[in-house]
Amino acid sequence: MTDGRIVLVTGATDGIGLQTAVDLARTGARVVVHGRTSEKVDKALGVIEEAGGRAEGVAFDLGSLASVRQGAEELARRFPRLDVLVNNAGVFMNDRVLTEDGLETTFQVNHLAPFLLTNLLLRGPLAGPRARILNVSSIAHSRGRMHFEDLQLARGFNGYAAYAQSKLANILFTFELAERLPAEQVTANCLHPGVVSTKLLIDGFGMGGSDTAEEAAATSVFLATSPEVEGVTGRYFARQREVNPAPQALDVAARKRLWELSEQLSGLS
Repeated sequence: MTDGRIVLVTGATDGIGLQTAVDLARTGARVVVHGRTSEKVDKALGVIEEAGGRAEGVAFDLGSLASVRQGAEELARRFPRLDVLVNNAGVFMNDRVLTEDGLETTFQVNHLAPFLLTNLLLRGPLAGPRARILNVSSIAHSRGRMHFEDLQLARGFNGYAAYAQSKLANILFTFELAERLPAEQVTANCLHPGVVSTKLLIDGFGMGGSDTAEEAAATSVFLATSPEVEGVTGRYFARQREVNPAPQALDVAARKRLWELSEQLSGLS
């Protein structure tokens, strides 16, 4: 898949996302860089162009469902097709902050916004054929649980609990999406990128990582480009290999319940 495929990478203005965009551009892909502001997007485009790649940009805020809808509409206007969507953007919040939609920021940015964006794009440019959807989760999902009785953690907020829940939601969403889509047309997989010293890790956890940015981006690039995973769907990867997620990520009832709640909260239903 290095023949000029069009790849959208969310949260691609720094960290793993930017490295993913750079590496995909080096394969010959036409990369669409997403960021929260035009200024950040333009800076990332400069980095990719300096590396010899082709890239275009789009700016919208995942902390606003209205902005996500506007972004999806712009993408549909500008691109007749998208071959790969990499839902990479993510945040870690030490404090409970609500978005303009009245939702907890970690849950909205890490799960609900990509849920909405993906479903909107599937109605247009991401409809295939042979399109690929990649959701960047984390090994943190193994310590997460879905607080269905309090998804927004209003009754007791903990930054790590919110993050782990959102990363578990990424996997549940991926597996349910894969079941709903024809694999010969669109595949959906998720991944743990590795542990690297990104802004999210340093600001959120106060720690560095052991992987380089290139190593952390490698699994996303592999899943976006490799013929080895053509038609492979509903799987979880780490270090470019399929691995088993935590048991709670395999809960079929939980993933269906999350889907229904996500439709309601995002206004998709």
